[in-house]
Amino acid sequence: MNETRHDLSEVRLMVIGSCSVAVLGLPHILLWLKSRLRLRRIRVVLTPMATRLVTTDSIRRVAGCEVYAGWDDLPADARSHVSLAEWSQVAIVLPATADLVGKMANGIADNLATSTIMALSCPVIVVPSTNATTWAKPAVRRNVRQLRADGFTVVEPVQGLAVAGDTSEPGSMGDYRPALLQALVRAAGGEPHDQQRIEAENMGDCHVRK
Repeated sequence: MNETRHDLSEVRLMVIGSCSVAVLGLPHILLWLKSRLRLRRIRVVLTPMATRLVTTDSIRRVAGCEVYAGWDDLPADARSHVSLAEWSQVAIVLPATADLVGKMANGIADNLATSTIMALSCPVIVVPSTNATTWAKPAVRRNVRQLRADGFTVVEPVQGLAVAGDTSEPGSMGDYRPALLQALVRAAGGEPHDQQRIEAENMGDCHVRK
């Protein structure tokens, strides 16, 4: 199967990570994006809490991406978070905590990550990662419905091993790869055909449980 019939190397991807345990796997996911999809133009924005689990320096060193976590991290040529948003052709929020989902659904922009999300005009894919109890809460379900109504693509969580115990429960990051590939191909000027929709077994392992 030809994974990337269209050249994706120049597509500008914004990755926004929040403070779920799944963010520990973000450097690995970024390496996958670079090696499998040949993406060269990736920027990462972390929420302040996410930096308690991964550091901007670790992502820079491992994945070789530009990483921002606060206003002081903005590049010299960036006027504000709006510059980051305007740069982006595709954005993926991965992982998205219930807190971040709630802020996005209600238009709250209280840090660099949420402010950048509010300013985006490109396709945005949201990949929640939470525990089963939180995911089932009416407020969270309401926020997810609102995001979908607002045009966000929300990837349903899947069954996975809970961090708080040895049980398996829904809440781990779902397979975001088909939705991401479709958005990237469209940004590159093409339309994905059915045979180009990359199935999990052809994409390599880039799953990280919550």
